[in-house]
Amino acid sequence: MTAAIRLPVAPRPFRDELLSSWMARVAARYDLEVPGLTAYLVGQGGRAPDLRKIDDICPDRGLLRLWARGCRIDSARLERLSLKSRYTERPPDWFFEGARGTVPACLACFDADLAAGRDAYVRAEWRLAEQIVCPAHTEMLRDRCPGCGCHLRISFRIRDGRLRPFCRKCDGQLTGRGGAAAVRSAAEFAKTVFGLQRQAGRIVRGCADLRAQFEQAIRTLWAPLDRVDAARPVLALWFDQPGWHCPFEVRAVVGTPAPLRRLPVRWRALTLVVLQDLFGAALVSDGTMPEAASRLFRRVAPTRYLSQERASAICKGMPHADRSKRGVQRLSKSPVHRLSGNFEGERADFG
Repeated sequence: MTAAIRLPVAPRPFRDELLSSWMARVAARYDLEVPGLTAYLVGQGGRAPDLRKIDDICPDRGLLRLWARGCRIDSARLERLSLKSRYTERPPDWFFEGARGTVPACLACFDADLAAGRDAYVRAEWRLAEQIVCPAHTEMLRDRCPGCGCHLRISFRIRDGRLRPFCRKCDGQLTGRGGAAAVRSAAEFAKTVFGLQRQAGRIVRGCADLRAQFEQAIRTLWAPLDRVDAARPVLALWFDQPGWHCPFEVRAVVGTPAPLRRLPVRWRALTLVVLQDLFGAALVSDGTMPEAASRLFRRVAPTRYLSQERASAICKGMPHADRSKRGVQRLSKSPVHRLSGNFEGERADFG
């Protein structure tokens, strides 16, 4: 029987740290990636699990026991790092699932880690689907590297005895880039979105019926426009520009049952802004359907997740206008939408 392998040094997880972040920090101490260190812990002749993607929601218990033994830590403590254990009442669809394992990050938080003299680490709350703005710094999370512009995938390296975050693509260090004085309009926009984020969080944590209504509204915004095979979502009408083409980065989300969990940060922010535009600060209908929302939702193509009957139910209680003669009129735009052209690029794409 092979003796259990134990590491001489293994940093302890932070209370609010994502499991995969802690594993990456431990591996980085030995200049390894998580799969390589796992293979070492398994030992010669053992079989390491497939770790191309670590399940932060419900991790494999055998993997946790292996790492707990190797790092001399209670396996129950590692289980508590899982998102399922942290957020016991949260449905799986309300955890963000980034492309190629990306997790949005607050660069100001990394700067705070540096200032405090501790390792940088990824916060678990950044994996919440409605999490768009950092609660600690009221800054928009970043899902693209500020240096190379690619999807942000974080690795850790030792600098001055502490682990610092780097972009896997360009090797650019991610500290020293956050916390700077932002453009006033961008700061105001982040503050406004933070308020919407808090309301969305209350809905997700609240009663199931209200959450289901919220989810239905989001699915409707991202349902195909007019035709089942359309690449444009209903949300395109909000831009009030003809011929808008859905950007490639969000095209795969159109018509999916839980679009918010797969959208980039700025598109999740836009989704909440549109819901506020349609329904007010509550983000959901109070029992009556505003005319702007009614006209928007009537353009939904029937899909597996949003049938025509369900789309009609959303508009229940609203007068039926002559759909053949009345197009979608210009939706009201509150000042938040125009802050420093936050979505000017998207308007051009949708145009």
